[in-house]
Amino acid sequence: MLLMKVADYDAQTTDRASDGLLLKPELAVRLRRSPRTVDLWMRQGKLPYLKIGKSVLFRWSDVLEKLGQFRVN
Repeated sequence: MLLMKVADYDAQTTDRASDGLLLKPELAVRLRRSPRTVDLWMRQGKLPYLKIGKSVLFRWSDVLEKLGQFRVN
């Protein structure tokens, strides 16, 4: 039963990632930052996000585009 739940979670994560939609912990892992830093960047307007009810999702392409604005050459 537990193995099935883990497999289902992995499949859902893969589906969501292929669409470019990530949960906050997934985004934190991709950015190599803590979820607390992701929260801070959200409040500061540094990260675009979608909020549906209490759910927060991030579109990976939008995050990369926004973070690209902070690039220093």
